[in-house]
Amino acid sequence: MIKATSVLMIDDDVAFSTEVAEALNQHDLPAQVAHSWDEAMTALDRFKPKMIILDQRLGHVDTLSHLTQLRSLTQAPILLLTGNPCEADRIIGLEIGADDFLQKPISTRELLARVRAHMRRSAPPEKSDRVWRIAERERRLYRPDGTPVALTATEFEMLSCLSEAIGHPVSRDTLSTRVLMRPYRAEDRSIDNLIYQLRLKIRDSGGGDVILAARSRGYYFTGFPQPH
Repeated sequence: MIKATSVLMIDDDVAFSTEVAEALNQHDLPAQVAHSWDEAMTALDRFKPKMIILDQRLGHVDTLSHLTQLRSLTQAPILLLTGNPCEADRIIGLEIGADDFLQKPISTRELLARVRAHMRRSAPPEKSDRVWRIAERERRLYRPDGTPVALTATEFEMLSCLSEAIGHPVSRDTLSTRVLMRPYRAEDRSIDNLIYQLRLKIRDSGGGDVILAARSRGYYFTGFPQPH
């Protein structure tokens, strides 16, 4: 019987990944290490980790280009490590599936603290109040049965921004500034694409159509259906 794995560490730096895995194991977070993308896919299927630490660079492979594929295979939080200071990469990574981005070099102690924080946030509440719940502190959306919906950090920020003005339109300019941290441009479809993905995830999770378009004024959140 395979021992339950809490964390999958995907990094081609053997010394660093081994050190991190040992620290995780010592703190009751069973860890497995993969040093290539192929190894990572095998480990993901075999161990079903509850969290993934992913280095942006695996040899010549930029894992940012594989992030959408990885997100489609797991709901586990994905923590990306990068030695690249480029802000654009961080924004893209958060938009397409990463839950956090950390700059290398990083100490094992800080990385362990981040992992434990994400594990706490991703755990469902002990008791469900049988309603949809937007948990701002945890940055999570919970279904009525207490299970989380697998939203990216950017998707959650979009939902949070809309929910602050429930029933009232929020302009694309406001959404772009608040969520994407850049001014809105008419030719930029990022907001509309992000809304589409968020709507799809909520609908597929049983939440219905709760984000609607307000013609020429942006989008608004209707609120989740209440139990009868």
